[in-house]
Amino acid sequence: MSDILYVPTRRRDESGQVRLEMRTLPDGRLALPAYTSLQELVRCCGPRQPWMGVDSAGLQEIHRTTGYDVVLLDAAQPPPAAEDEYRRSGGWLQDPLGRTRTR
Repeated sequence: MSDILYVPTRRRDESGQVRLEMRTLPDGRLALPAYTSLQELVRCCGPRQPWMGVDSAGLQEIHRTTGYDVVLLDAAQPPPAAEDEYRRSGGWLQDPLGRTRTR
């Protein structure tokens, strides 16, 4: 495995802040989707998914700030079906368990 994990993000807002794609699992745990290669991220999330690369220190910092419980490694995430849905959603990933997310 590479020293870098590829983590899906949402598109930057006006403030320039990066927001991570996080999931709440049915048992209430907070999950961080992460991919072992850029090819896996594209295969699982689609070519337009925003992302950032993180090393082990970055992963620790994400854990410190979010308190995630588990990392979902190379989890399949279908890309949005249509370009306008992609724009409306800000590029978010669908729930890995197929549930519709509300804002």
